[in-house]
Amino acid sequence: MSVIQISLYRLLDIISWVIIIKSFLTWVPNETTMKLYDTLSIITEPIEAPIRKIMSKYMGGPLDFTPMIAIMVIMLLKNLVLLIP
Repeated sequence: MSVIQISLYRLLDIISWVIIIKSFLTWVPNETTMKLYDTLSIITEPIEAPIRKIMSKYMGGPLDFTPMIAIMVIMLLKNLVLLIP
């Protein structure tokens, strides 16, 4: 694997962990107003916004499956990075 592949793989790994941490912060009361949540939202919103826009057409209600779908897309991208010769 080249340095670029490894770097891209690690970057995608970090982004998926940021999405997971942001999702856990929504469960903690009053954590959504903290700077940490805002910073994580700035990082993850370009990934989650298009998915949320598509999902809003098909899903309604209190549950947001956007982080789970975003992580699955990132996992697919990580596998594609590994396949590049």
